Order: sequence, then structure tokens, then C-alpha cells
Amino acid sequence: MLLSWSLGLVFIWSQLETVCAFTQYLLKDCKQAGFCHRNRHYAEEIQKSERSYYSIDADNVYYDENEKVVRATILKTIFQGDNRNNEQKVELPFTLGLLQDGATVRFTIDENRPHKNYLPSSLNQRRYNEASKWAFEDWQNLPKYEATMRKGFLNRNKVIVEGDCDYICKLKVELYTKSFLIKIYYKEALIMVVNERSLLNYEHLRAEQENESNLLLEESDFNMFHDNFKYSKDDTMPFGPESVALDFTFSEFEHLYGLPEHPGSFRLQDTSNGEPYRLYSTDVFRYDIGTRMPMYGNIPFVIGNNQRAAAGIFWVNAADTWVDFKYTRDAKKTPKSQSHWMSETGIIDVVLFFGDTPSEITEKYTAITGRPALPKQAAIGYHQCRWNYNDELDVLTVDSSMDRDHFPYDNIWLDLEYTDNKKFFTWKPNAFPNPDRLLKKLAKLGRDLTVLIDPHLKAGYNVSNAVVADHAAIKNHEGDTFYGTCWPGKSVWIDTMGDIGRKLWAKFYEAFLNGAKNLDIWNDMNEPSIFDGPETTAPKDLIHAGGFEQRALHNVYPLTVHQATYDGMINIFNESSRPFIIARGHFSGSQRTAGTWTGDNVANWDYLKISIPMILSSNVAGMPFTGADIAGFFDNPEDELVVRWYQAGLWYPFFRAHAHIDSLRREPYLFEEPIKSHIRNAIQLRYNLLPTFYTAFYEASIDGTPIMKPMVFEKPEFLDLALVEDQFYLGNSGLVVKPIVEKDAVSTTMLVAEGLYYDYWDLRPYRGGTIIPDDEFVENLPALTFNVKPIRVNAPLDKIPILLEGGHIISKREKYRRSSKLSRNDAYTLVVAPDNYGNAEGKLYADDGETLAHKHGEYLLSTFTMQNNELLTGHPTHNTLNKASLGNTLIDKIIIASSTMKSPPKDTVTVKKGLSRYAVKAVRTGPYETTIFNPLVHADETWEIDF
Repeated sequence: MLLSWSLGLVFIWSQLETVCAFTQYLLKDCKQAGFCHRNRHYAEEIQKSERSYYSIDADNVYYDENEKVVRATILKTIFQGDNRNNEQKVELPFTLGLLQDGATVRFTIDENRPHKNYLPSSLNQRRYNEASKWAFEDWQNLPKYEATMRKGFLNRNKVIVEGDCDYICKLKVELYTKSFLIKIYYKEALIMVVNERSLLNYEHLRAEQENESNLLLEESDFNMFHDNFKYSKDDTMPFGPESVALDFTFSEFEHLYGLPEHPGSFRLQDTSNGEPYRLYSTDVFRYDIGTRMPMYGNIPFVIGNNQRAAAGIFWVNAADTWVDFKYTRDAKKTPKSQSHWMSETGIIDVVLFFGDTPSEITEKYTAITGRPALPKQAAIGYHQCRWNYNDELDVLTVDSSMDRDHFPYDNIWLDLEYTDNKKFFTWKPNAFPNPDRLLKKLAKLGRDLTVLIDPHLKAGYNVSNAVVADHAAIKNHEGDTFYGTCWPGKSVWIDTMGDIGRKLWAKFYEAFLNGAKNLDIWNDMNEPSIFDGPETTAPKDLIHAGGFEQRALHNVYPLTVHQATYDGMINIFNESSRPFIIARGHFSGSQRTAGTWTGDNVANWDYLKISIPMILSSNVAGMPFTGADIAGFFDNPEDELVVRWYQAGLWYPFFRAHAHIDSLRREPYLFEEPIKSHIRNAIQLRYNLLPTFYTAFYEASIDGTPIMKPMVFEKPEFLDLALVEDQFYLGNSGLVVKPIVEKDAVSTTMLVAEGLYYDYWDLRPYRGGTIIPDDEFVENLPALTFNVKPIRVNAPLDKIPILLEGGHIISKREKYRRSSKLSRNDAYTLVVAPDNYGNAEGKLYADDGETLAHKHGEYLLSTFTMQNNELLTGHPTHNTLNKASLGNTLIDKIIIASSTMKSPPKDTVTVKKGLSRYAVKAVRTGPYETTIFNPLVHADETWEIDF
């Protein structure tokens, strides 16, 4: 015990030290991980032998009218070599049904397990099948779709499941029984094949002495009952081998995205000659760029698309998981994307989504896992953080200094050191003697304070004592309270998987918040991070409520922590305040209650560059409220990097600066000119565009639309854009951004679909495909289709490359205010960018910015439209009688990109509102724009302006 404690202290010190890179040796690779090694081996051998061990008794397949699913039993046949005289049959119950609009398929494969007397009584012997309970928003009331089932007439080995087939079957599922196989057709085209390569592998329950007679010829027995990895040799592995694996083939697809979070490219890489992607929540400070190593959060969701259709896989499993990808082509050069999913335990529970576009797949996925929560408006502003602001005076000094130098911000953060001796739910008495006073001072300027609260609790104080006494702590494999090492030293961990733990966690918040609505919560280290645990996280044989091992639910535990925080805050404030929670560890469904960030990055250009594809991947996987620490958590960034990181970071949905305790102070006001002004301009641009950002957040909360949207999601028919990961759209706004992520760059090239675009800064028009005279540059461009065009944009240090696509209207507020709350009484500015036909459209969302009243209809959604360069209209598509909740809705300026119009607006234009009709001035305010000043129209009323 003394040795373990000493090692823990050494590890804590190593975490405090600045190190060159992540200690990769702490993590397993696939060859060291028993189930990954075994499944890769099985995949290789089964394709050589071409045997089939899994089948369905076709005579016993039936359609359950009550549950609207096909039911059957998959039989796993075990025999040694070709000797079938001593066969064993393992029964694997199978269900398959249609969801949503009939173009979504869910199937499950479970195991009928005999009771084993040798297993500890503290363990639940059934396979863990509750990942969906946490990942799905309403797991008990999924939108099931009535299907029809029939047996194949010519092929009796086939069962056909279809939805509505009045004209063309939107989706047809063919289930093959002789050798388990599923083919799925969307709009009559084969789009996905399940188990095409026969990689289905279901390691059934058996005792160690029974193992030899239960092995298939193609299987390896590597680490089936023991773990020889250096840091996890103590794993008791009571169930032995119980991994599940399956392969999926996307037909005619060559691009796959998603599977956050990994510090790699947006398009998922082929893993044939390297490590698979690993999904396993762990604490990886200073993670390595370009690896497929595990990270803090894990969303087992992948999307692919071609020019005609899109599809997605949601692997509903919370255990340690590895995924292989392979891009290949058949003899006719037709592409296909293959994936192989392997989890250590749990059941096979898969949801497959099909549609016309990748955005439709994200919409369907978030319809099941929950829409991203609409945060309070202050959460969308700028956040100032470091580890640590030392005391109340330090916080107020930062606050006043930001005001003095005109840097708007909404939220200041306190890291670990604000606590009393690292005891969460406490304040350090000498540093923060009166938290209520501090919170009230910040509230006067519309600002929030966010504080760190982690699930590890220092042993021996009132909070942790209550957790132990109420049996709400995670248990060790013997059923006693588990103690491990984290920041406070010896600690216990709250078990938020169980009702008792969640209720107790909420109770702690009630006392701590003390009614302060501007006190927000940061659930860090919730993977959980355990310094003396294997792979810097929890031993896999820990036991949670319900008798389930950590092994089975590891990746969903982080979600339960922040969801319990959210539920507690909702109960405390009773809808009068939207909880703002940021959590490092996350899973599918986390978007309902929290945002996240990319963790402990480093202040260098490579980490700035990789932040964009990382955040894009989270956005397409339903977790849009994501950011990266500006300008790197570790180390001290050079001035140019700081500027460029702020210019990139202002587009992150979660916009926060953060720094390590050993780094130099780098609050924006500490820089010399012109760096200080460049940073100020970047932050101010975020505040100018808050109406557009807030509208994007609203749309994400309605249909899951990415806020930082990949180019290929906006233009899915232009597949070349699938490889563009350094530029993006802001939601549906039409703003196209390419932050500068290279040192000394003063220009860049933006790749866009054909059409009309405008430079955001002066509305200079560009047509996709502007000629670039730099011959060397042209040679270095990727091969493009004739529909994808390059536009060369100047980008000195004081400029961000931004285009506004023709056909869009965006909203701004242009006055400087110290926080977003103080801007609510400012008027709006509209920017109108007509397309080639003189048409444009945009939306504006507004509500009270703080409460949950919007869920009861108290909000404004207004649509603005330009038609044929002649008529501009505003029309509320949803309004509220509580006008005070909307703030100021006046539109006092309308800027029109007029240089492409055949007939630009005259000196006066006519405004029509109800029975009123009056003229206002239109002024040519630049070579490319015309401005209508004071049109006296509001966003919450209907009006027209004739040019």
C-alpha cells in the first residue's frame, strides 16, 4: 500500500511538470490489448479459411407486432477444425427493426448466458446492455416504424424487411440466414453490407478450464483470462473473454468522417497498415498529434457519403473499443469503405442511418441521442481562464483590466486552486472569503464565474464521507469502496451510474451554488482520471451500481457525471436559468447537457492546425459545443501564434483562452501593440457576430446542424470538399472561414463550390474560380473537379480570410459592449449578399438568453428574404407576446452587397409596414456596398423594402 501511495505521488508530480510529449507507453496498443489482438487475428484468419460459424434458423424468424421488430436467434456453432461430430451451439438473440422515417435500422445481438456459480455474487452476470439508456434521449420511447417482413421466394436463405413501398421502397433490408449477412438498399441502391467479410465474432461466456473446447480454429487465446500489460496485470477479468466484433461495408463510398475525439484528420484514415482508432476515455495530457490513441471523449458514430446518398453507423457500446478502416475499390474501380468494430464486452447494438446528405444523417442521429442544448447567450461569448487565478483580487484585477483595454468577455474561470486544499464543493478561505460578493460584482456586468468540480473527492472530508456512508462510491472488485490517487491525493469517486450517487451529487450542488445563477460548472477529469490507475484511468474490474464492471460502461461514465450535474442544477433553478456545464470526458448524448474542449493541447502551430479537424469531427457527431484552449494549454506561444489562434478560436463554438499553471500570464491586455489590437479585433468580431452565432446554436438545438460545419456537409455533391479540413462554414449562415494556421503566412487559397462569394470585410465579389497567376501554386493544388474552385485571399496578420456566400443574409450587432448581456438593447445590422439571381435569405433567433422559457414558445425566429434584387422582406415565422424577453429588435442598418446588381438601390428606397409606407435613404458606402440607414423596421414585425 505504501509503494502504491508513493507511486501515486510521483505521478502527480510528473503531471505538474512540463513534459515534451505524452508518455505513450502508459497506453496499450492493439497488439497489447487482448481483445483487439484477438479480433484482428480472427479477421485475418477467417478470411483465409472462408468458414462461417454464425447462422439463423430461418423457420424461427418472426415479426413481433408489439415491439415492431424482427426476432430470431443467431446460432454460433463451435467445432474443432472440420470435425462436426461434437458441435456446440451458442444462442445469440437477435432483433432488427426500423426507426424514425423507415430509413433507420437498429439491430441487436445479445447472449443467452447460463448462470456461473464461480462468478462473484457482487457481479451482474448478464451482458451490459444499458449504453442506449444513457446515449438515447428517450430510450424507452424510440420512434419505431411499422415494417413488413417476408421470406425470399427464390432464395429461402433470405428474409426481407421493408418500410413503406407505395412507389419505391425507401429502405429494404435483406437478412441472410444460412451465413449471417445483412444487405441494406436505400432507394433501390445497395448502400451497406453488414458482415460482408464474416468478421462477426461473439466471445461467449466460458470458464478458463473450458476454454480449449470453446475456441474456434481461427481464434487466438491471447490474454483471454489474464492481462499481461505492465500497468493492468492486476485486472481480475472475472468473465474471461467476452468481446464482440462486426464489420460494415459502405458501398460506393470513399469518405468517412466522425469518431471523435482524435487528434487527426477530418477524413478518417485507412488503418490497414497501422493502429486502429481507439475509443477509451482516459487522461492524455499533451496528446500526440496524428495518432489514433484514445482521448478524453468518445463518440462511436461514423458518417459517409457519396454524391447520391449518405449513411451512418452508431455503435452503441460503452466498453473499450477499437475500429479499423479500409478504403478499397473493386475490379470496376468502384470505391467502398470498410470498417471493423471491436469492443471488449457488452452487446452488439447498432443503429444505421440512411439519407440523401451527411447533414441528414447527423439530424437523424441527434434525433435519437438528443439535440444539442441551447446554452445561455453568455456561454457563447468569450471565456477567460488559466490554471489558476489566485484569489478574489486576482479575478477582479483581470476583470477590470479587460474592461480598461476594451476586451469584451462573459465568463472568467477558476481552476483547481480555488478550493480549500483540493476539496471540491469548498472555497479556499483566505483566497475567496466571500464567494457571494465576488459573484454579485461579476453579475453587475453580466458576467459569469465558472469553477472546477471533478468526480474524484478527497478522502476524509464531509463530502467524500457522505459518499462512502451512503454507498454512492465506485467499488473495487471485492465490493468495497475504491480508493485511488488524483489531485487531492487519496480519493474516492462518485458513482453517478446509480440513483443514489446522482441524487447525492445534486444535493452537493444545491448547497454550493447557494442560488447564484452566474456560477457555472466545469466537470474536468471525469474520464475518470486516476493517476495510479492503469492507462491513467479506472481499473476495469471496478464495480458500479447494478453490479456492472467498469469494463462494460467505461466510456459512458463521463456522461453520467455531467448529466447528474445538469439534472441537479435544473432542479435547483427550476427553469429560471440554463445550466452551463463544460466536461472533458463525454459520450454520445453528452450534447444534451454539456459542452467540451479538446483537452491539454500545446502552444505550437501544429496544435492550432489540428484543432480545426478535431472540432469539425465533433460537430458532425452531434457534439457542436466544442472548442480548443487558446493559444495552447502547455508552453508559451509566440505573438504571431497568439493572434492567429484567436482568429481561429473566435469561430470555435466554445471560445475560451486557457493556460497551464507554469505558463506565462497571457491575458489579452498584457500584449504590446499591434498584437493587442489584433487580439481585440478577433474577440470583438465574435461579439459583432453573436446574433449569427446564437442563431446557429438555435438551429443546432432544433436539428443537430453543425455550428462549425465541414465544407462537404454544406456542399455534399462536391466530394472534393471532403478533403478540405482547414476551412468551414458557420452553421447555415453562408460565412466561409479559413483561419491562418501556418507561421508567416500572408495569403491563402480558399476552395469553394461554384457560385458567387463576397469578401466579408468589404463585400468585394468573387466568383468561384478566380484566376490565380502563381503557376507554382497552381501546380501544388489538389486535383479538383471543374465545380470546385480556388479563390486567393490576402491574409496579413490583421486579417482573417472570410467569405460570405451569395444567397445569404447575416445579422450583427456592431457596438462594443463589455459582455453579451449588455448588448441586448443594441440594434441589429443586416448584411445582404445576393446570389447570381439576386436572391438571398437568412434567419435571426432571439430569446431572453438565460432561462428555459424558449422551450415554452418565448422566442423570436425571423426570416429575411431578398428577391430578384428588387424586394427585401422581413417576416417573423415565430413570435412571442413577451416582447421584453427579446431585447431590442430594431434593425437600424442594412448593408447590401450591390456591386453585382444590375440595378443597385437608388438614393431612396420605400419601406412598407402594415398600412405605413415611407422613404428612407440608401447611401453608397463603399465601392461594393450600399447601406440603408435607419429603415425603422424591427425583427419581430413584417415589413418590405422596395429598391
